[in-house]
Amino acid sequence: MKADAYTLTKLFDTLNKAYVIPSYQRPFAWDPARAIELLDAIYEDATSNAKMTSIGTFLFCNVAYQIGNHPFGNNAPNSDAPNTIWEVVDGQQRLTVLALIGYALKERGQQLAATGLTYSPPLDFDQLFRTAKRMNGKTVPVLVRDEDNFDAGFASDLGRLLNSFAGNEPFPPANPPIGTRLWAALDAIKNWVAVNLGAHNFDVFCDYLMSHCQYVQVEADDQDTAFTMFEPLNSTSEPLTAFEVYRSQVVRQLPALSEFPETNKLLDYENTRRDDVIKKSNLLIFSSAQVVSGDRPRVHFLKLKQYLDGHINANFVPHFERGAEFLRTVWFNQTSTAAWFDDETKNCIRFLKAANHDASMPLLLRYFITDENKIPVVAKTIVAFFGLWRPAFPTNTLPDIYRNLLTAGNLYNMAIDGGVLKSEADLKKYFRDKLEARLGTLLPGKTYEDLWLDDSKQIYLSYDQLKTICRLFIFLQIGNTIKSNLVPDDPWTEQDDLDHILPASTQPINPEIHKIGNLTFLPPVVNKSIQDMPWNDKKEIFMLLASPHKTNPPPTTFPDGRDLPPAVRDYLAAAGTPALAHLQTLAGQVTWGTTEIKARTLVVLKSVWQTLYAQWLH
Repeated sequence: MKADAYTLTKLFDTLNKAYVIPSYQRPFAWDPARAIELLDAIYEDATSNAKMTSIGTFLFCNVAYQIGNHPFGNNAPNSDAPNTIWEVVDGQQRLTVLALIGYALKERGQQLAATGLTYSPPLDFDQLFRTAKRMNGKTVPVLVRDEDNFDAGFASDLGRLLNSFAGNEPFPPANPPIGTRLWAALDAIKNWVAVNLGAHNFDVFCDYLMSHCQYVQVEADDQDTAFTMFEPLNSTSEPLTAFEVYRSQVVRQLPALSEFPETNKLLDYENTRRDDVIKKSNLLIFSSAQVVSGDRPRVHFLKLKQYLDGHINANFVPHFERGAEFLRTVWFNQTSTAAWFDDETKNCIRFLKAANHDASMPLLLRYFITDENKIPVVAKTIVAFFGLWRPAFPTNTLPDIYRNLLTAGNLYNMAIDGGVLKSEADLKKYFRDKLEARLGTLLPGKTYEDLWLDDSKQIYLSYDQLKTICRLFIFLQIGNTIKSNLVPDDPWTEQDDLDHILPASTQPINPEIHKIGNLTFLPPVVNKSIQDMPWNDKKEIFMLLASPHKTNPPPTTFPDGRDLPPAVRDYLAAAGTPALAHLQTLAGQVTWGTTEIKARTLVVLKSVWQTLYAQWLH
């Protein structure tokens, strides 16, 4: 890398060189006022005989290519594409404005020449917006964007506008017209030049602009060096993502695959905060790296960029796009319309997200890319393993259990490159083996269920510590499924429907208060109205709610004549409200306290084990 200070003439005094704005840079974003601020500053310095005016730093890196493989030309001997191409890593807004200023000065100079002004600038104004491969060659824009081609045509607003400046197409370009911001800036600059520069000062301003406006030119050896030395920013001074840099390279080398429709939908630039764009972009790259090649790059801009640099190929891009589709429609939004994405699978995904079990996502993505119809079984397998592991053991070893399945060279590797996708049965066995090994050695007459049910293996299972796991266990105990007619559409974000049978407000606090045996589900409005009631009242209400037969008129009072809570009366009177059969057993309890909670805890856990271990992991 080298850096030097130059006057503006140095930036444009070389033929056969052009600057390209990569696609990771946003379109021209300056409003006219910023362009006029620059002109005002130069004008003030020029008229006060200032020594110099700084116009900032430009960061470039050379676009290397082999002969016959020009990324912006047709590679024919008579190509108009300049041989030297520099990528503009930082400075595209100022370079664009300088091109517009060059055109405005050329027009104004011609007008003044017609009235008798004789003036020869230090640098031809044309060179601020055009270049040529040879002295007598066709002039082309000196500044273009990634999507432009010097021979096939200019697709960007900027390329077409500067091409019209060079006289190669009508001015202004039409069908469609150039971008609004670009046109507004040009119009404002032309008006400023017309108002402020006349025969008496045109030469002074232009001499100063070319010979006394200085900039710092930084030439990086490569992109990595550029992004290491300078914080990567796009044209709106917001952090770049590694994907945006990757896309700009795919545009050059694999133009047929450069659209990235699924990734653009996932990142949703127009409606998403930049921080969220970066997080989703990083997650997509990190997950795709594991799934495709079994690599685990650090979630750091440069490392993710370096990984993507090695995967500019026609095999990786479709996998990357499938990853974006999975993240958007399955993982984040759960909007997939695929037949396999039924209610139970959807709730499995929602459970894993609510439990912050992100380590499982790349494994689901692996099956989505290759055999998405297996996801219902895979999702239930992961839920079963995580649900049984989480109450009993620390989670610090969990990531490695998942990573072993997507690590190059590992015995269990399932990465697309070099790995073998496991069948549902083999995947279940893998997780079952990990769980059993962690539970410990079986003693004579004991089972893994006995080990898991031991109090020493349920040290984390309480509602104050594991809300999502507790909700899962209650769902499973109620209906042997992750979905029932009781639960709302998304049961993992609802917090008002879980009832502490022995009220959480009980004093003194019972140590069993948050244990699974003291929890059940109620409709939210009912739960709010009875959550602090004593057991004798709750028991009567549970009995009414559990009854399969509605009476007409519905009951409105307790047996002793006191009014039932309005929410309970409304529920019993409303048409179509289901009987809450899971409350039947609870309503048969004469008393409710520590003994009953412990007994029901064991019942719930045995039911959960039979579902998750005996059914979902076998």
